[in-house]
Amino acid sequence: MSRPATDDAWRRIVRWRAPRVRGRRAVLVVIALFLGGLAVWRGYRSYVGGPEASLERSWHAGHRIVARDGSLLRELPSHIGARGTPLPLESMGDRLVLATLTSEDKRFYEHAGVDLRAIVRASAQNLRHLRIVSGASTVTQQLVKLLDTEGQPPDERRSVTTKVREAARAQNLEETMSKRAILEAYLNRLNYGRGVIGPAAAAETFFGVSPQDLSWAQAAALAVLPRAPSFLDPYKHPERSRLRQRALLDALRDEGFMSDADHARAIDEPLRFRPVTHPFEAPHLTEALRLGKHGGLTEATHATQTTLDLELQRDLEALVETHRVRLQDRNAHGAAVLVIDNESGEVLAYLGNADWGDDAHAGQVDLVRARRQPGSTLKPFVYAMAFEAGRQPSSLVADVPTRFGEEDGSYSPANFDGSFQGPISAREALAGSLNVPAVRLAAELPPGSLLRKLRDELGMTSLDRDAAHYGLALALGSGEVTLAELATAYVALARGGVAIPLRLTVSDASALGRAAESGRRVFDEAAVAAVIDALSDPLARVRGLGNRGPFDVGFPVAVKTGTSSGYRDTWAVGFTRERTVAVWVGNADGRATRELTGGSGAGPLFADAIRRAMRDVRGRRPLHDEGLLDDVLVCPLSGQPVGPDCPEAVRRKWIPRTPGGPTVTAGRHDRQGGTSHRCAIHRRARPMSEGYRCDERAEPVVILPSAFDGWLASQPPGAPGWDPRGLPWLSASEVEGCGTSSGPPRLVVVDPPPGSVLLSRGAAAERVELVAHLRGARPFPVEFVVDGDVVARSDRLRAHVPLGLGDHVLEVRPVDPAVRAIVGTSRFSVR
Repeated sequence: MSRPATDDAWRRIVRWRAPRVRGRRAVLVVIALFLGGLAVWRGYRSYVGGPEASLERSWHAGHRIVARDGSLLRELPSHIGARGTPLPLESMGDRLVLATLTSEDKRFYEHAGVDLRAIVRASAQNLRHLRIVSGASTVTQQLVKLLDTEGQPPDERRSVTTKVREAARAQNLEETMSKRAILEAYLNRLNYGRGVIGPAAAAETFFGVSPQDLSWAQAAALAVLPRAPSFLDPYKHPERSRLRQRALLDALRDEGFMSDADHARAIDEPLRFRPVTHPFEAPHLTEALRLGKHGGLTEATHATQTTLDLELQRDLEALVETHRVRLQDRNAHGAAVLVIDNESGEVLAYLGNADWGDDAHAGQVDLVRARRQPGSTLKPFVYAMAFEAGRQPSSLVADVPTRFGEEDGSYSPANFDGSFQGPISAREALAGSLNVPAVRLAAELPPGSLLRKLRDELGMTSLDRDAAHYGLALALGSGEVTLAELATAYVALARGGVAIPLRLTVSDASALGRAAESGRRVFDEAAVAAVIDALSDPLARVRGLGNRGPFDVGFPVAVKTGTSSGYRDTWAVGFTRERTVAVWVGNADGRATRELTGGSGAGPLFADAIRRAMRDVRGRRPLHDEGLLDDVLVCPLSGQPVGPDCPEAVRRKWIPRTPGGPTVTAGRHDRQGGTSHRCAIHRRARPMSEGYRCDERAEPVVILPSAFDGWLASQPPGAPGWDPRGLPWLSASEVEGCGTSSGPPRLVVVDPPPGSVLLSRGAAAERVELVAHLRGARPFPVEFVVDGDVVARSDRLRAHVPLGLGDHVLEVRPVDPAVRAIVGTSRFSVR
């Protein structure tokens, strides 16, 4: 075989094999590049991670505050200004889900986060048109984008790097989450425009239905909006929106999701978009919850369910509006109302002010939480404590001019009308809202005990100063409390002395006001029953109101009014067994009203409010349980069990005491079990050369404790007129032998009375009549000392002296220093 032939053969073999080798090498290179690229892609995916951390964070598009029945009160937008509530996928309705997938990602269940087929299709379309006309982002990629850009301003021109990163994170997400979970998270984050996020908010806002109740036409109209919420806004651009909706309906039919008949009905169905409104019910309550004033919002559930009865709330708002003209005529522009269910402590209505939008009168100030002077509304708690300490509702209390021993001895309270009733029962004094008896009873309590009761046990934490700061004036409302705190305390009375906190939310996550301990007894039940008996008597209220007032509401109600100094605040707080209603009327800026009182200002609104609050209550119960109070025969003047010399007996309420417990004598407590069980006021005495002496054979008289000396001195000789038999009324200081004599004679200033203001007729010095009265001795010469100087002497206890303008201190004392007598004093002014 020749050599050339062999060479030719080898050449032919080489030429035949060379392309194959090169082809194999090319394949190997491609495989190597693919595997390398795959490794790089895997590494990149590992580097960028997934968005699971963002999903784990509780993302919400807003927060719903709802009434007890689920009615929306207010929806608070998120930090990006969006509103919405997440739903599980099964609650979104098949139509909206299918319409959204058809619009956004038809092959959602066929790809692994990135749809290569869609990428090729979109690329070809964009190259053919030389502009972007189609996208290829899957639902998973869009979810990644939503999570990665949450809270950031939209960026329409995303870079290729960003899109690649989103694709990698989308594939990572597909490996850790199911398709259903991805779809649910995606749909709940879709932006439908106008601050509406998610299917729940979109269906409710635009059509007033739930997502499951959407028609095909409505579902398609919503499904196209996330593509371009502003461009397709159905309110601004209805033609654009309708065009896209019909195109989507065609696609749904072509994909086999709709029948031809359903498609025809959907095309013909008119779309009625609701006006986009954002409810703002109970504005002061929802604002307080938003600001965390009452415990804040339960953010983890995207909703807070309050205890509010929305129908009742709206009715009370209408009532306030009807009263506004009457109140504005008296320069009162603000009003606040609370209604509480006494069994649960749930707040059923919360009106923080008359009109949220009234900027001229600070309408946005929440007067439920504002600190104000409560006036006489604190008196029931003073009496409850006095009844616990041994006083009876029929106990005699001195309503007379009195100077109490505060630091400078200058506290001398007066009643609202300037008059004094003299001897009066505790029950009548409470119902008539008399000031001096309330302060007198407060003075009998251990120092600081009233403040501790109000602040520590009843929850009036606004009383944040010490007892010395408030003094005895606390009994008359000298401190500042909120309407919420006052309502909390009155709920304790309505519950028979058991305090509970008020609840604003069904979950009990927030409380309004604060009781020291839920369900804690703070008053004796019988003592509270005595207070309720007084506050619910329409006739007994006449003394304080001048008439029966507006409180004849058609059913028994215990109510107390209050008026702060200068007519700035008017209050009416009361209750039935089932409901407590608290009303405040005044001005948010503290300006005085035009002489409105609790009875004329807050009272009429209270009456209408409690009528409405009780309208839906069935099976109403008595204000307190039977058997807590006894009916006993007592002397109508002393309030003690009838004695042999009492002119008559009347039946009055009596608090039963345990054996060995406190009983009550005429005007003082006997805490050791009691020594007198009969009237100590109606006795028999005969006149002597100096005063009177007890004698069982003499004529009946009335002997009052020495606390009444000054008041008796101001009365005409004999009986003041309240005794049915016209018996002489005497002071215990001038009667001997009855166990009533109380030391040396007493001089009492009758005129000018303590605390009085004398009006000048224009002269530089006004001639003033000075009159004194002597108890317990025959008359003796006295001298009148004004501001430390002796200005007159008299054997007749009377003088006329010129006094200049200003404040003065008068003393009346014996001329002879050897005569023992109690000096009479009076502080008064000449203006």
